[in-house]
Amino acid sequence: MDSKWKVSVIIPVYQVEDYLERAVDSVLAQTLQETEIVLVDDGSQDGSGEICDAYAARYPERIQVIHKENEGLGMARNTGIKRASGEYLAFLDSDDTVEPQMYETMYQKAVEEDFDIVMCDVKIIYVEENRETAVSSYHKERVEMADYIVRGNNITYSVNKLFRREIWKNRRYKKMLFEDISLIPALMTRYPNVGYVPRPFYHYYRRANTLSTTYTGEMTDIIQAFRDFINESEPAYREEVIYCTARQLYWNMMQSRPLFRADFIELLKEYKKDFLLNSYLKKDEKVKEILKFTEEEVIPEQFLCVSFQEEIPEEYFHTLKKNFPQAKVLQIREEDYRKEELPPMIREAMEQGKTEYVREYYGLKALFEQGGIILEPWMQASLNLKKLRLNRIFFGFENQEELTTGCFGALKGHYIIQGLLDSYEKDTVYNRAFLPLKERLRDFLIVHFQLKVNGRTQFLGKEVQIYMPNILSYDMQDGENCCKRMVAEVPEGYEVISSQVLQMWSDRLLNNWNLYKAEQRKKNPGLLKRPAALQPSFLGTATSREAQEEIEKVVNSYENSTCWKLTKPVRAVGKLLKK
Repeated sequence: MDSKWKVSVIIPVYQVEDYLERAVDSVLAQTLQETEIVLVDDGSQDGSGEICDAYAARYPERIQVIHKENEGLGMARNTGIKRASGEYLAFLDSDDTVEPQMYETMYQKAVEEDFDIVMCDVKIIYVEENRETAVSSYHKERVEMADYIVRGNNITYSVNKLFRREIWKNRRYKKMLFEDISLIPALMTRYPNVGYVPRPFYHYYRRANTLSTTYTGEMTDIIQAFRDFINESEPAYREEVIYCTARQLYWNMMQSRPLFRADFIELLKEYKKDFLLNSYLKKDEKVKEILKFTEEEVIPEQFLCVSFQEEIPEEYFHTLKKNFPQAKVLQIREEDYRKEELPPMIREAMEQGKTEYVREYYGLKALFEQGGIILEPWMQASLNLKKLRLNRIFFGFENQEELTTGCFGALKGHYIIQGLLDSYEKDTVYNRAFLPLKERLRDFLIVHFQLKVNGRTQFLGKEVQIYMPNILSYDMQDGENCCKRMVAEVPEGYEVISSQVLQMWSDRLLNNWNLYKAEQRKKNPGLLKRPAALQPSFLGTATSREAQEEIEKVVNSYENSTCWKLTKPVRAVGKLLKK
């Protein structure tokens, strides 16, 4: 198709009225006059759409505007690709900018040397930190694709590249987050004739509260994106692609997105053979650290919800899927197990209408057979629950003396869950009196693992992780909560906390503060005035080694600038007690 446009710049637009003009103006300022602009308004609710229309009215020959329903960045780019008519296509995010010579320089490179793709370097501008850095895409003038995949940078970016139009004839972005990772690296292996201009033409403005700096449940799309990279790349580069994926996984697991480590481990295990046999990984002492995760087991991301007489509302599952879109949600019903296969005490409990007792047994049985996380309908799980999948089995205190059975998890076939199930076959007070699971569980862990009934975090027998009430029962607004009780609506910023847990939490924080001050006095005697006698409650039963470990943990916490966050609940408690 003949066109007067040498380059079409596709700019997806969504809720960027504060930045859009700067982005468009940077394209209008290009030294390459034959540059077309395609603005795709992806259902913006602010003034972005009107800004687009104003530009189109001012530059009717050069700017096209498309208004569409919101579908996400990838779909907006696809819409722009259909409409664009340039010899080469480029993409610009609507809150970024490009330098005036970018498209002329890269277009000339592409035409003169007949490249399918031309890339440049990227300048990253950290807005809140008021600093910037230039990231080089490659270390050589001529791009050798195998070497670039292994040693290059910015391979996943769409925005620092110029693409020959024909490349996009049968290729499109997927409707997902991380659509760049899913498509661009594999695309480059299919079109290895790549040119390089070593100048940071593209200016990427990195801000807080953007996709790259915040967590949402949909971020698990990155797993499928890496899978697409591996599966869709040119097979001749398989060894390099696996190593490049390993580098990306290392950065994500260790630095950028540790919350999703369990998901990354599952991907490592899926391609275990490829990673373990990769020759590049064997030579990379740092990145090959991820190979140890191929032997680790993680709790499956599936929620087991037990319901007997009442159906769990669909709204509950919908809410759960927001944070865990890839998770399986299994509803365990009474008819799932044949009555004659159940222990005599369970059958008797059914006859006597002891529904809760039976429900808890069903949950244990399903957990043993399938693995995953038991989640009662009156519990609300948050995205933080993902990190608990790294345990083999976990429970949490509901208060200082009781364990919660509203949320706990284990690997499939875990022997502790088997032991709890076996206990239903015995003639004990738990079965004769149909006692709740929380009592059976607490005593089981005391007998077999010396659980300390104190509401504190414990790791028992190098196997069983026990959490404090702020992790699996109440949200103490410290950023650590994974699951909490759902209660009647309360004003925003408030939480319903039992008085027992509130007192326990307050005591813990005050003890920590006293410990911290005591340690600081040891290091700098004149730094703090001597307070009242230090008598943290836990020291009465702890060994000196345990006490020192606790002290070091607390000091570490404050040394890493978390003291203000940790003492926020104490200040709130203080205000409450003064009323």
